[in-house]
Amino acid sequence: MVTVNGHETTGVVGQSITEFLTKRDAPLANIVVERNGEIVHRADFDHTLVEKNDKLELISFVGGG
Repeated sequence: MVTVNGHETTGVVGQSITEFLTKRDAPLANIVVERNGEIVHRADFDHTLVEKNDKLELISFVGGG
């Protein structure tokens, strides 16, 4: 089980962060991913895998005025 923004999620273990975000239609250019309390650098998205019991926080930035 993986927790994403406080919600339990299944079927994502083994996916890279990039694959996980792409399947969620997340805005890759404007998102910060925190994994188990640590920021995942964008350069590491392709080779950082989601593991069992991970806690992910996804923060996206939206412009406006």
